[in-house]
Amino acid sequence: MSVPYFAYLCLIAAAAFEVLWVLCVRLSDGFTKLLPAGLAALSMLLSVLLLAKASQQLPVALAYCGWVGLGAIGSALLQQFYFQQPLSLAAWFSLLLLLLGIIGLQLTLAPQH
Repeated sequence: MSVPYFAYLCLIAAAAFEVLWVLCVRLSDGFTKLLPAGLAALSMLLSVLLLAKASQQLPVALAYCGWVGLGAIGSALLQQFYFQQPLSLAAWFSLLLLLLGIIGLQLTLAPQH
């Protein structure tokens, strides 16, 4: 069985760019600040391109759910630690469930070569 390491790397990078565009959208103040707005657009494009690359080797459900899930977890961590907007215990539990769901998909949908 061959593990598509490059596909997973692309997926993680795609999720990181998703978090970056969330940050840049927030910092763009409704797209009124040029630099963060431009970085948001570039991050969006890179995120989708990397997702497309990852989905060439990974099952689409794993690629898409991993992208969205890791992006959501990253965005929640950004809210907690960068924007100083605390998450509740229930929110942390929900993020854990989300992470467990992504791991479950990995274990059940991972490509078999």
